[in-house]
Amino acid sequence: MSKSKTYIERIFTRADIKFVKSLGERSFRYANKLFVAEGNKSVQDILTSGIKVSRIFCLEPWFNQNYLNLPKSIEITFIHQKDLDQLTTLKSTREVLAVCEMQTLWFNPKTLEGLTLAVDTLQDPGNLGTIIRLADWYGIKTILCSEPTVDCYNTKTIQATMGSIGRVNIFYGDLAKWFSEAALPVIAAEMDGIAAREFTFPENCILLIGNEGQGISKELKDYIHQSITIEKRGNAESLNAAMAATILVDRYFGQAF
Repeated sequence: MSKSKTYIERIFTRADIKFVKSLGERSFRYANKLFVAEGNKSVQDILTSGIKVSRIFCLEPWFNQNYLNLPKSIEITFIHQKDLDQLTTLKSTREVLAVCEMQTLWFNPKTLEGLTLAVDTLQDPGNLGTIIRLADWYGIKTILCSEPTVDCYNTKTIQATMGSIGRVNIFYGDLAKWFSEAALPVIAAEMDGIAAREFTFPENCILLIGNEGQGISKELKDYIHQSITIEKRGNAESLNAAMAATILVDRYFGQAF
């Protein structure tokens, strides 16, 4: 285990199990400003995302393969597979788990420009994670989330972002208040809107994606400037929120401003 001692080695304790598992709860995550990334791919993505990793729990073979790429002075706790199985909130976490620090971000809705994404009461962590990854792909800097929206630091959301969580600014709060202060046109994805392919997006606007089953909340309807829809050609009942967001974002960037 003793590679060059640029890391701090910690002893695994029963208290570690309690603490890490408690980070599965949203309230505890925010009280401590910490979240968990689980599994080799997720941890590797986080390590390259700009997010600070404060502690890693890992099997010795994982450390031997990755220690050269770890930040200096990181806290390392070597554990056995049975210990890792007690820490995880997922069905299977192999090799490694990281405790990471939430980013402290500042937000002023009046400074929004270009395309901003907003999600209203989204419940599926995979959908939100994919939308965060989508924003990172297209260079969208900001996502606004209503308070009931699934937490972006949920372990399943973190996995779905594939490291993009560290490159997109995500804010939770009162969407109606932010829409009012931003004074930008709000374009909503809805079933009864005009065809998206016929719509010309304003250069500076907010694209609003609603709940998977219920759509957009009634209290936000007054802030919508235009509803648009993705025309259906086949027999599928619906598109999920992340798929719809992807199509509409690509339509926006397909325009020449």
